[in-house]
Amino acid sequence: MKFLNKFSDGTLRVLFTFVALYCFAFASINLIRTMFTERMTTDDCLWITEYQGQSIKEGIFIDQIIPGGVSDKAGLKNGDILISIDGKKFSSIYEAQKILNNFSTDQTVIYTVLRGDQILNVELTVYKLFNILNLIFALLGFGFLVIGHLVGYSKPKELTSQLFFFLGCSAALAFTSFNVIGQITSQNLTMLNRITGLILFYPLFVHFFMTYPVRYEIRNRKFFIIAVYLIFFISVMLQIYLFPNYFLNVYLTVLSSLYTITGIYFFVSTYQRINDENLRKPLRIIIYGFIIAGIGVLYTFVIPFIVNKPNFLVTPWIYSPCSLVLAIPISFGYSIFRYRILDTEFIIKKGLVFGIITAFIVGMYLLLVLFLDSILSQIMPENKQLLTIALIIIVTFSFDFVNKKAKEFVDKQFYRERYNYRKSLLLFSEELPYLDSMKKVIEQLGSSVKETMGIDKMNVWFKDPDYYKILQGEYVKTNKNEVLTYKGEIFDDAFTSVFKNNREPKLLNDVYLQELNLSREEKEIIKNEKYVLSIPIYIKDNLIGAMNFGEKPSGKAYSEEDIDLLKTLSSQASISFENSRLQQERISKQKIEEELQIARKIQMGLLPQSINSIDGIEISGFYNPATVIGGDFYDVIKLNDKKMLVVVADVSGKGIPAALYMSKVQAMIQFAATIFASPKEILIEVNKLIHQKIDKKSFITSVIALFDLEKMTVRICRAGHNPVIYSTNGKFQLLKNKGMGLGLESDKFFESHLEETEIKISEDNLFIFYSDGLTEAMNTNKVEFGTDKVLDIISENRQHSCSSIQKEVIDSVNSFRGNAEQNDDITLVITKIKPKS
Repeated sequence: MKFLNKFSDGTLRVLFTFVALYCFAFASINLIRTMFTERMTTDDCLWITEYQGQSIKEGIFIDQIIPGGVSDKAGLKNGDILISIDGKKFSSIYEAQKILNNFSTDQTVIYTVLRGDQILNVELTVYKLFNILNLIFALLGFGFLVIGHLVGYSKPKELTSQLFFFLGCSAALAFTSFNVIGQITSQNLTMLNRITGLILFYPLFVHFFMTYPVRYEIRNRKFFIIAVYLIFFISVMLQIYLFPNYFLNVYLTVLSSLYTITGIYFFVSTYQRINDENLRKPLRIIIYGFIIAGIGVLYTFVIPFIVNKPNFLVTPWIYSPCSLVLAIPISFGYSIFRYRILDTEFIIKKGLVFGIITAFIVGMYLLLVLFLDSILSQIMPENKQLLTIALIIIVTFSFDFVNKKAKEFVDKQFYRERYNYRKSLLLFSEELPYLDSMKKVIEQLGSSVKETMGIDKMNVWFKDPDYYKILQGEYVKTNKNEVLTYKGEIFDDAFTSVFKNNREPKLLNDVYLQELNLSREEKEIIKNEKYVLSIPIYIKDNLIGAMNFGEKPSGKAYSEEDIDLLKTLSSQASISFENSRLQQERISKQKIEEELQIARKIQMGLLPQSINSIDGIEISGFYNPATVIGGDFYDVIKLNDKKMLVVVADVSGKGIPAALYMSKVQAMIQFAATIFASPKEILIEVNKLIHQKIDKKSFITSVIALFDLEKMTVRICRAGHNPVIYSTNGKFQLLKNKGMGLGLESDKFFESHLEETEIKISEDNLFIFYSDGLTEAMNTNKVEFGTDKVLDIISENRQHSCSSIQKEVIDSVNSFRGNAEQNDDITLVITKIKPKS
């Protein structure tokens, strides 16, 4: 019945109430008809179509006349042929009974009978039959209906509740017309309702006990259930087709008995699989109910064979032991309401008490109004109408207040538990804003449930291990002084699965665990913890954990009132838990930001603080990471008075990992520069050192330029880095010599794809080294700045100093980017050969 769960609880309750009211109306009307308005009229004899092997075409035989009965007193004899009743002829026993039912008790009827060759008109006084079987089975149907509606209303989305609700409705339709004899046609609404009830009741009986108390698993279970419904439906339809005038027959009786026995078998089988004595006890009550009812059913079927007469020819009270069948709905009601579904006793009692209180207050108000009206009329007779209006206004505005206060008094005096729940909830709500840690919230939760319910065992489980980190291993004192610790992934998976399908609280005893889609290992984990109830903790639609509770000291089941209180506590606590997490997150973020600022200072300190250039070369450097720290770097290494290395590198990625690789590579290059004489050799050595150590998803691009003023040359080697922009003879060019990133390939492959280029230098030559963050800077339209713009700016400002050129380039990039976020680290180093002095 998954389609029902698409509707809300409120919609299902309205639907269930409407269906129950329809069934109740039908059952009530049918009971009134069969027991009062259309009660069967009897003449203390049996009508049959064959007598001692003889059959007739017209009329019916009279047999089994009760000695001293109305037929005996009228002079009728066994074997007489009834031809007409009060002058009306008939074609079947059904039509004859229909005619006779029009006569009331002590009314005289004229039978026209054929005795031998004589036609006699016999007067007899008939009477209405009191059919006790009708009454018993009507009560059986009403009992199932009332209990079924309360169960369905309490848990409209639970499968067992839905099945029992429809079981109750079908019982009301089927059993409130137990002995109605009628021709079955599509126009007969009474019989159609009864057919519907019979078609559904017995299959639902089997289906229910395949679900309650524990889901009974068999191979092809789904197809078996479908077959259960289809077989009974087809059987009823065949009986209607083959025997249209007699609905109840041996075949249908045997089939319904077989279904009943099958349902009881499933119930007993599941009962035997339950080991928990606390659960077996209420189920045992239902078994006792079946045993008692079985005696009543057996008596119902055996007594006709003992007396050897139809039930309407027997003293009605001889069937009174059949009332034992009522043990079925009674045992069901006690077991389900007391131990499984809903504390209905609380609802019913409280509803009655508050109804009585309201009626009492209304009565007191009426007496008060009459008294005051009488007194004041004598004192001020001329203003009687004005006084009446004033009294009505006073009553109108004070009634609600008085009624509310009276109910609060009753709630406090007679429903102390509910009153304590509200008080506890109010206190917890008041204290919650002052609890500044998760530890205090959890301890206050434990204290609240201990005081109000006496629960000794409480545990709070968190789905996210970060919540346990917030507690930092603190000794959190719940009712059992339990330290809240992370219990592992299997424990997490078990409780996540518990709330996979819906966010309602879950009972965790053996019966309910069987209904949950959990693995055997997950069920064992929950059983070992001995939790009885789990209340989920949600933040919006995200499950963050659950509050788990052990048994109540009284041994009673958790009532709806208990669960509602715990749900409210869970909802309030979840806000505090989330605030604690956000607070911890804010603190952690602040701490990380502080540490990142320290890392930034360290990283910026690794860059040249004041460029130690050599005479004859002007140089300017700029670095701006996209985040707090980045993966680009540049360095200027003075080898001697005539030689200088310029290094620019870019580590793939951004942030802390890139910054760590950056500092490592920078140190390697600085060390290699003291040993090796050329940029190519330096890069080969650095690649050797990092190839097996760097993460395979990372790499480093670099360009190294060795300026030699003695030879007036610059040797440039690129390891996959951006082309170098340089000027010769007044023209700017891009140096695109071969090279691949550091750390991508082994020594030989890397070396074979690495090219070093030597360029003659002269005064005013410019060399621009940069990372891709400069040329690939993007604006809000995702358009890149590009190399051409860099070339244009440098060309226009080539006569200016390196720092001025750098400023123009960076300002242009910033202006181009606008409000767009910087997408990569930007590094720029500009060198210029000075004129000889």
